[in-house]
Amino acid sequence: MPKADAPNALYYGDNLIVLREREFFPDECVDLIYLDPPFNSKRDYNLLFKSPAGINSEAQIEAFEDSWHWNAQAEREFDELLHQANTDVSEIMQALRSFLGENDMMAYLTMMANRLLELHRVLKPNGAIYLHCDPTASHYLKIVMDGVFGRSRLENEIIWCYKRYTAVANRFQRLHDVILFYSKTDEMRFNQLFEEYGKKSGKMDSHYKQESDGRWFRWQKRKGKEPYKIYLSEGVRQGDWWEIPIINASSKERLGYPTQKPLALLERIIEASSNENDIVLDPFCGCGTAVHAAQKLNRRWIGIDIN
Repeated sequence: MPKADAPNALYYGDNLIVLREREFFPDECVDLIYLDPPFNSKRDYNLLFKSPAGINSEAQIEAFEDSWHWNAQAEREFDELLHQANTDVSEIMQALRSFLGENDMMAYLTMMANRLLELHRVLKPNGAIYLHCDPTASHYLKIVMDGVFGRSRLENEIIWCYKRYTAVANRFQRLHDVILFYSKTDEMRFNQLFEEYGKKSGKMDSHYKQESDGRWFRWQKRKGKEPYKIYLSEGVRQGDWWEIPIINASSKERLGYPTQKPLALLERIIEASSNENDIVLDPFCGCGTAVHAAQKLNRRWIGIDIN
């Protein structure tokens, strides 16, 4: 088994077991983590929350067929959470269990909490983690992430918007996913990304002036500091609302994997939070879009997947 600092490795198996191999994954060995765990919202709709006894709850969640059920394994992993060093996580998980009960969602959050603790351990102090989720569990996962990384470490709740039309008519269409972007410390590396300025009515904004070389600019004032020039050609800072098309049936990228994400989405994340030769880890590798993007952008990569 190659070590985490070796170039480009794929691991087959349960990522919790793989990450706990400290000989291969020592503390603070990766620069960027992206994970897109199965968040259970794209196959079977209107499944009910059920207790282990099979009693239906009035609350409904969206979930797709998966292996997360409250059973002996979930109980063992929950017990591990109570006896590890991070007391915030222990208290949060006990509160969630009291609120949610012993059901599929609680089993899912227990699974995620144990893995997030290991991901926190292997992440470098200047590293970042991006957790991809949807409205089914994003609110719970943010609480768990706050416990693992700290409430002050949330950098952005990124909204990935896309067009996708469904036949469900009793609510507004759900056309976005959530990506929770957390840092480990104040040392986090971040490469500012820019996008083109929008054009209004085909006319240049009256605040812009033209340099002798033809470039348009405007002055940006900063409180207590000297003003500086912002050039139209350089674009505007990337925001936390990303409109990137999904992979539809006609896309050249399409591999047939049910939860495949577009390459452009992963490239943006990797460009923002890593540099060339950094190590990118995807512990829920799936069809491998993250490692594909890392390879394309000259990063080293590690993928883990159980399938």
